[in-house]
Amino acid sequence: MFLFILPAKPDFIYIFSKHESKRPKAPSPPLITWKVVQQKLPWGLIFLLGGGFALAEGSKASHMSELIALKLGGLAQLPPFAVLAISCLFASFLTEFSSNVAVANVILPVLAEMSKNAKWHPLYLMMPAALSCSHAFCLPVGTPPNAIAAAPCNMPTKEMVKAGIGVSIIALVVLFIMFPTLGAVIYSLNEFPEWAMN
Repeated sequence: MFLFILPAKPDFIYIFSKHESKRPKAPSPPLITWKVVQQKLPWGLIFLLGGGFALAEGSKASHMSELIALKLGGLAQLPPFAVLAISCLFASFLTEFSSNVAVANVILPVLAEMSKNAKWHPLYLMMPAALSCSHAFCLPVGTPPNAIAAAPCNMPTKEMVKAGIGVSIIALVVLFIMFPTLGAVIYSLNEFPEWAMN
């Protein structure tokens, strides 16, 4: 707001000048105008983030995450690593078509409820799934940087998928190897923490 008030040229200091030629004849334009803001501000990114937060609040207020976790309770019968793999693959796939913020806001509360019901450490499912939400390497709609990279050079979506599919697979394989092994040591994932009950 301050930039709309500050004048671009300090002509106002000559308002009481003895020389009439130096006195300003019209108000100085502001440092920034609404036209510049309208053209340069990344509105899409603001709506993308806002939509993600609105989606999260809606699912929280409607108890959607609890309902989905209840319906997916059968997954708790599977080994924890299988549930980890399914949730990461699902998050990685979904984030190619939607913003990572929106995907994380929907998936993570569900995994938190599922972990709580199955008495698993919540980080065992939530942290890899959160990382998988950032695996948007294939499509321009997945994340704003992809769209920014694809738009100026008119890159076909097919070419972007070819370049990104390998990276997505490698990222998932590294995640599947590193988190259950190294993550278990760092975060003590083999025991259910007391804070997870609150």
